[in-house]
Amino acid sequence: MYSVITMILPKLQNTIYQKILKPTFFQFDAENVHDFMTLSGQILGSNSITRKITETVFLYKHPSLKQHIAGLDFANPIGLSAGFDYDAKLINILPSVGFGFHTAGTITNLPYEGNPKPRLGRLPKSQSLLVNKGFKSAGIDKIIPRLKNKKGQVPLGISLGSTNKTYPDFDAQIDDVRQAFVKVIQANVGDYYELNISCPNLCNIGDNGISFSTAAGFKKLLSALRDLPFNKPVFIKMHLEKTLSETDEFLKIASGFDFVTGCIFSNLCKDRTNPVFDKDEIKTAGMGNFSGKPCFTGSNRLISFAYKNYSDRFIIIGVGGIFNAQDAYAKIKAGASLVQMITGMVYQGPSIIGQINKDLVRLLKKDGFENISQAIGADHR
Repeated sequence: MYSVITMILPKLQNTIYQKILKPTFFQFDAENVHDFMTLSGQILGSNSITRKITETVFLYKHPSLKQHIAGLDFANPIGLSAGFDYDAKLINILPSVGFGFHTAGTITNLPYEGNPKPRLGRLPKSQSLLVNKGFKSAGIDKIIPRLKNKKGQVPLGISLGSTNKTYPDFDAQIDDVRQAFVKVIQANVGDYYELNISCPNLCNIGDNGISFSTAAGFKKLLSALRDLPFNKPVFIKMHLEKTLSETDEFLKIASGFDFVTGCIFSNLCKDRTNPVFDKDEIKTAGMGNFSGKPCFTGSNRLISFAYKNYSDRFIIIGVGGIFNAQDAYAKIKAGASLVQMITGMVYQGPSIIGQINKDLVRLLKKDGFENISQAIGADHR
């Protein structure tokens, strides 16, 4: 009976989301829907009974998906990327939905109310989301108590970036990021950190053209963080639209800092001429940048490059355009040890996480792998 229920539930969940919930949600403003879903998730995560019910409905486990990476145990390789739970309100429900890990943030040192609305949008034909929040954040001081209230055992990441404001000089912007790291280290919250240097929706360009998006600015930032007492893995969220030569320069710089554990490829798409976009849809898109399928190929290209040249130095996390197990598997075979997603969940509903994990097991068996770790970088062997 149980096996019959587990076979029927995913199909039923998908049908309900695709035929009823998604068409309804997509009639409303994207940020309002996000806020509603966040509130719903907070309620579900508030007690053990609702967490267990959610887990029964969504969670899929299999031993072939387990990995031990950077001192952390991952039940599966599918994580929630930074950018969805930016104020850490969902940390107690996300493990029950089926994620193997999840990142809160990006969180900033000081509060920022976000860029002017509308700052979220949908491009369904392009399988993309328009994003222009600009590090909307309640600020690290307000969020730390929530992070201390984590209930689950799934690894929780904290993405940190600079407060979106104008700084008197570049050193002041660096100090802002450093203060945020000092606070999370002292509070001993989270299981790993992400340093977001690549969000394209910020106003704080810095002085004289230097920023975290330049090699010189990136090196100066890491130098300012070097003496902090890091005792947890640190991952750098990299740019999508850098050349391989530019990416190599950033990776060389990062490799010189022992506290950097790995890199995440990659952040949002800025190029509106990307061939994945529906031409009519992109013409009407507002201010901001894009997640989802327009990021897929470029992300895989950078994952592959980083794995071929730095696999002995960095753990790679892949993000961008994952809508099914084949998408996740492509990033893993390109060199990613773990992958993250948001957009695929928005378009296909939370049941997609369990479905991806279930289908990954089938793909592993088909290729003769006993564990997901054996598939990492398989394209290069």
